[in-house]
Amino acid sequence: MGATVDMIRAAATVRDCPTETHIQTSDGGTKMSVTFANQLSVDVNLFWLDFSNNEVMSGMIGSFSDMNTNTYSGHAFRVRTTAGVLLMEYKAPPKGSSYGMDSTDAMAKISPCGNLRADVPLWGEGREQEFEALAQSHSNPCLPANRSKLWSCVKYYSREDVRSRNASLYGFQPGETGTHRLHNTFDKSYTSQISKIPKLTPRGPGFLKMGMTEKLKALLLEWYQLRKTDSLVDHGVIAGGYTNNDKVAFDKIDLDRFRQIHGGIVKEMQEVLQWWTDMRLRHTSTFGVRVYRRHSMLIDHVDRMDTHLASAVLQVAQEVDDDGGWPLEVLLPSGRAGEVYLQPGEMVLYEGAWLRHGRPMRLKGDEFANIFSHFAPLDWRGPSDADSPTYNGFVKGRCDTIADEHGASSCREPEHGKYKENEVELDFGRGVELPPLGPNDGGAEGAATTDEL
Repeated sequence: MGATVDMIRAAATVRDCPTETHIQTSDGGTKMSVTFANQLSVDVNLFWLDFSNNEVMSGMIGSFSDMNTNTYSGHAFRVRTTAGVLLMEYKAPPKGSSYGMDSTDAMAKISPCGNLRADVPLWGEGREQEFEALAQSHSNPCLPANRSKLWSCVKYYSREDVRSRNASLYGFQPGETGTHRLHNTFDKSYTSQISKIPKLTPRGPGFLKMGMTEKLKALLLEWYQLRKTDSLVDHGVIAGGYTNNDKVAFDKIDLDRFRQIHGGIVKEMQEVLQWWTDMRLRHTSTFGVRVYRRHSMLIDHVDRMDTHLASAVLQVAQEVDDDGGWPLEVLLPSGRAGEVYLQPGEMVLYEGAWLRHGRPMRLKGDEFANIFSHFAPLDWRGPSDADSPTYNGFVKGRCDTIADEHGASSCREPEHGKYKENEVELDFGRGVELPPLGPNDGGAEGAATTDEL
């Protein structure tokens, strides 16, 4: 990380900040997309120049993050700091230009200039106390017992608990899939990466339940209630086969249409996740609001191994039955599983590239609204890199979940090399009582004993 910051500092002295020119948008170009890559550790604003040469806000690009925008060749843009300092003028290249990544797409790199600081704190001054106060103990009871719609807690289950579930309440049901996937609750195919994805967080079980910041609640909760009356659209089928939304339609409020809201989420979640991981992260994706409907489900899976290493699910709203609390499930070593129950205004942080997660329980409710935000470390390029970082080690038992029984997945823990040498045990936090292990499960039983979440 130090080398990365040194490179950025060096780059910051290379050039003076540009001055405005008479760059103009040209009409009649070819449809294309441009990715603007922010190489600064501060947020920047992207403006499109309209046909009258007015700057029209396209969106905020988070520090060390990218933003893709659909445009036309010949269209002009300016990039400024939030204080208005000009960083770049850019004109989308013509089709076939050598500047393009291919015949239609191009990359525009936004680099430091002048006296702009390239290194800033991972989070705002004093916010660590705010974030620590919002972190919630995973040992809190799930009450009242018969009204899970009110639960805000984490429940843990043994391998036998999971096996004994009522199959009609979980996973794919008749009419939604072929017999080979009937009642499936986890993905069996995209799992070989798991053994090679390092743990980012210095402590904890790879997920953390917490309240939203006041900034997030002010930004999202009332806004969602207003926008669901005029901006709700059909979600469309989600690729990958992880959901049943080809049979049970989901809805969404497309955050791409609300750039200010989207930018506010990215800015706030970057600070939260950098606090949680204690490392500088680049934003890779934030999307939603996804609105699940009755009988929706999402099987347990892992996220993209190159971009989705530190993530969050934000619980925006819910209308569920009394017994319709709908948890995010996480699959843990030794066949255990955890269920994270949230209320509107809460969120769960998780390391989704190695920690299998989903909502295989079928929704008993009419509305359940989530936003998803994903980040990755600056120096992470994927586990295929021989020199890829080990960060805080590799979780022992990551290929010993209930989804790995009988060779069901392609997750295999290496028996030697850096993946074996840097294995670490999960730390579940003070007061957390884990269910007893079965006779064929390894490891120690009982309560976690650490003093930290």
